[in-house]
Amino acid sequence: MRRKILVLVNANAGQGNVSKSLYEIVRLLSENGCEVTIYPIIPSSGLTSETIIQQRGNDFESILVCGGDGTMHHVINVLAKNDMDLPIGYLPFGSTNDFAKTLYRRDRVSVRDVCRHVLAGRTKKYDIGALNDEFFNYVACFGAFTKVSYTTPRDMKNALGYGAYVLNMIAMIPEDINYVRHVRFIHDGIREEGDFLAGFVSNSISVAGIRNPLIGRSEIDDGYFELTMIQHPENPLDAAGIGSELLSGASSDHYVRHWRVKSLQMEFDENTPWTMDGEDGRNFRSVKIEVVPKKISIYTDR
Repeated sequence: MRRKILVLVNANAGQGNVSKSLYEIVRLLSENGCEVTIYPIIPSSGLTSETIIQQRGNDFESILVCGGDGTMHHVINVLAKNDMDLPIGYLPFGSTNDFAKTLYRRDRVSVRDVCRHVLAGRTKKYDIGALNDEFFNYVACFGAFTKVSYTTPRDMKNALGYGAYVLNMIAMIPEDINYVRHVRFIHDGIREEGDFLAGFVSNSISVAGIRNPLIGRSEIDDGYFELTMIQHPENPLDAAGIGSELLSGASSDHYVRHWRVKSLQMEFDENTPWTMDGEDGRNFRSVKIEVVPKKISIYTDR
């Protein structure tokens, strides 16, 4: 009996290179005892990760996700919301692939390697986050520059890859450096308050393509997420200090503050846009974030 595998393909992820690898994916899986069913993700035609998995997920033994971190965001949401324990493989084709860098502990992973993981059948369960009624795979954030991932034009990403994010971020500097939110928050029973430029709740060694020493030892299955809060700069010298602390991995009460958390509540004085896994995550005045331990099963060699 052949093992039934659902392959979800987001041909728009990153620079669109997934199409070039599709034959190799099908060949490797088919030659090794798998029955492969491919669905392209085309939201305009109603073909989304959510609809495909809800309608067909129970027909398969596992899923191979071919796309970017945003594709993974949608897949883990439909699995978590429907309490489906369907193992997934992740073949990253996005522009930054932050989650893949954490999962595989290297910047690049080949089609052959990921197919080998799926065929070997070795899985691990890892933690995801819950923000109000939504789930996120590796990061939820608010504040300056956090919307860069979903506001960068598709044609720029196709042409420049990660460089498109950098150019878009530079264009945002005049507006976003003045961004400020007053936040009252409680993490694991400890109360804090202040004015912040941005905040990140992450479970990744890389965010927005940048490896930050503060989160460099993150593990996806240890029951903790990293909370990083960036104080609002009072002057240009403060802004320089923020950059220095982020690059060095230092944290202090002055610029960059950092904690390991299992749960978090935040209250804002106004509606505040959030980004989850690089996707637009809606506006909130109040958020409750919790680690959901070992919720998703994924194929890996670690």
